Amino acid sequence: MTVINIDHLLDTEPDQAFVRQDDSGRALFSFAIEYRMDNARWAASIWAYSHEDAEARVKAMKETLALCGQVFCEVPG
Repeated sequence: MTVINIDHLLDTEPDQAFVRQDDSGRALFSFAIEYRMDNARWAASIWAYSHEDAEARVKAMKETLALCGQVFCEVPG
């Protein structure tokens, strides 16, 4: 995943594919996260309510992240 700096676009809204609502109707936004392993950079995405919330989630991951298992499918609902 390539992350592009778009600081000049911070006053615009993200594309709808990168916004969803929680059960209370509160907006969640997609954020890219990155880590390094074996001289390579890897990326994933997380959902958070704001940039500050995304930072807090990354901090929590640094302290408590654990592997749960391989994902084989997703059950809707």
